[in-house]
Amino acid sequence: MKKTTLMLFVFSLLIVLSLCSAQAQRMQLSAEQRAQRLKDTLALSDDQYGKLLTIFQEMDKKRQELISSGSDDREARMQAMRSLSDSTDTKIEALLTADQKTKYEDIKKQRMERMQNFRRRSQGE
Repeated sequence: MKKTTLMLFVFSLLIVLSLCSAQAQRMQLSAEQRAQRLKDTLALSDDQYGKLLTIFQEMDKKRQELISSGSDDREARMQAMRSLSDSTDTKIEALLTADQKTKYEDIKKQRMERMQNFRRRSQGE
């Protein structure tokens, strides 16, 4: 009986973990999806879109390298991620017109607010 219960528990745990993993993967948009979303939102030209896509692809590659580096220093990894995000934003802003930059700043503010709200909810505030 205990063996059956244990196996049922392990099986249930594996299902939950696989569902969580699948949800996390769905939340992460591809470089193409992020570039297309900004193209639509900011009315980017085809040239701007191509450069933006390259920026996002480079960012994804560097982010994956940071994640797979296996570093145990969480704070250093988080700092490297922040640095990567900042440099990506700088590259993106260099592509944009003044009007597009204003809209992009609004998008970044909204993203920050969503992240802060998510953190508050996940911490039980």
